[in-house]
Amino acid sequence: MTAELDATPPAPADRDKLMTTELVPEQILPKVMSTFGLTAAYVFIICWITGSSVMATGGWTAIPMWILGILTFLIPAGMAVVELGNLWPGQGGVYIWATRTMGETWGFIGGYLSWVPVILNAASSPAVVLSFLLLAFHGEVGVMTSVILQLVILWAVIGLALAKLAANQKIMNVVFVVFGVLALTIFICGVLFAVKNGSATPFSWSEATIPNFAVAGFLYGTVLLYLLGVETPYNMGAEFLSVRKSGPRMILWGSAALVAIYLLTTLGTMMALPSDEIDAVTGVIGMLDVAGFPGLMEAAAIVLALIIVVALMTYQVAYSRLIFVSGLERHLPRIFTHLNPRTRNPVSAILIQGVISSLILVGLYSQSSLVNTTIFLQGGLSTVWLISGFFFLFPVIIARKKYADRYENETFWRIPGGMVGVWITVIVGTVGTVGGIYYSFAKSWLESAGVGDAEWMKWVGTISLGMVALGVVVYFFGRRSAHKVSQEDALAHLAVFELDKDSEETAK
Repeated sequence: MTAELDATPPAPADRDKLMTTELVPEQILPKVMSTFGLTAAYVFIICWITGSSVMATGGWTAIPMWILGILTFLIPAGMAVVELGNLWPGQGGVYIWATRTMGETWGFIGGYLSWVPVILNAASSPAVVLSFLLLAFHGEVGVMTSVILQLVILWAVIGLALAKLAANQKIMNVVFVVFGVLALTIFICGVLFAVKNGSATPFSWSEATIPNFAVAGFLYGTVLLYLLGVETPYNMGAEFLSVRKSGPRMILWGSAALVAIYLLTTLGTMMALPSDEIDAVTGVIGMLDVAGFPGLMEAAAIVLALIIVVALMTYQVAYSRLIFVSGLERHLPRIFTHLNPRTRNPVSAILIQGVISSLILVGLYSQSSLVNTTIFLQGGLSTVWLISGFFFLFPVIIARKKYADRYENETFWRIPGGMVGVWITVIVGTVGTVGGIYYSFAKSWLESAGVGDAEWMKWVGTISLGMVALGVVVYFFGRRSAHKVSQEDALAHLAVFELDKDSEETAK
């Protein structure tokens, strides 16, 4: 024992004291997320198949860009979050990891930057759903009608998110299989079209193997946008059946499915349509109009619209947990810790997400075209969300040093190769993240639509700064309001859930 103490410095007395968010959710939230369900959730959170439309507009250089993004971001991020998720398998994910390694204030910042994309995504994605429905029914609507329909879609999603997590998981599991079938259909139709007519986007070995940053550097920022969200399922850590078993499998299988869907749909779209004729939103389904049989495009557009609705539901569910955690840790008032007695969902958190997204949607869509505003919001989303990556990359290095005793005495998955492997992972991930921030903020994704870099930076910068300003307001006023109530009083209303849970288990 003396030798052990000499080899490993004793941990500070309060270092391993459980945070409220590590203790309370474990006692009151049901563990329902299976490995398959987590894999489906992971794909829905990260995989936005419309990204294949955007990437396909860049021609064959999209393929090496996808590969580069996977190597420099998806793989490093995946390894980092699995290690941290195994070290601290609690509700809140990046908030816990950053707090444990960098302190409470940095924990809030990391959690906020990881949460705020749900607001931007929920404000922009109803427009994508509407675009596919209009494509399916060959319709057009005015700006006012468009905004109203998008609000209807958004609040339909909110309604679904308020259901029990177990029920939502069943929906995810079924639609996940449909998602895979749709991706395979797009690829097969593209291949059959190319075999008969030749590739609509002329193939070039150099473009297909070498990423061209001079011509299509913006695609790298786009790639990273569509690979973001690796850490998000860990927001629901207390609801995993087993974090240490399911977490690594979720990242491995989910990433494999993610990569397959993106590559298959990008290739299928390019083979069926010339790059300059691909719509940046609906192109991935529009290609079926020329490569599929009559009626296939319309049916596929409706199916994809429903898939995106389920993906948005998954977003609302996963990200609402961060608001719930902020309430538990008294960064937000007690109301945000309110759980529905029947579903055990954080109702207030889900509703506030919907309200903020609705305000952004109405404010922005009244001033620009549907497609341009969608892309502007995605640029802002990418810039802010990428910054949050530093809060699960750097903590791995800090954790290895600060919690060396746990690494020595506990068995769980960690990045292979010791500290050398950790440094390689963090450096590669950091370089990729910085590159993604630059190409998301400084290079226009709408140059083909006449939007130059200056206008692009104005819009993306304004959206990003608006999200930062919201964070400052939330931090100072939310914390001041929350601390007017003692920790015990703030959590008293949750005691009944623990009693209910004990009663249910006794009844079983």
